[in-house]
Amino acid sequence: MVLQNHLQVAKLSKQPSLDKHAPTSTIHGIDLDQDGRCMHYHTENDIVALACAQCHQYFACYLCHDAIMTHKFAPANPTAKSAMCGVCHQTMAYQSYSQNECPNCHHAFNPKCARHQDIYFEL
Repeated sequence: MVLQNHLQVAKLSKQPSLDKHAPTSTIHGIDLDQDGRCMHYHTENDIVALACAQCHQYFACYLCHDAIMTHKFAPANPTAKSAMCGVCHQTMAYQSYSQNECPNCHHAFNPKCARHQDIYFEL
């Protein structure tokens, strides 16, 4: 696949979960920077990685997911810790994510991400 040559994966320092259905602590995407911004979304506040409910992996965005994987991005249960701050790697459920800033490092999230909440969460 042509995209594999452009795939950059940001390795995070979080320990992996023992739960086989818990998302991994790696952000996947295309042309990632150190905070998980990708070729599709790369403003200062585009730092949230979201986990696909089917493959349990964090992606910079659903477009990166759908370009890399063989299945479409599956939205997560809003109570699952399926969002992760790309700056400090704090994981969070929808309620915390929807506050538009990381509850740990307080870096602002892109408020326009709310336009895609139905893609990322089963609301």
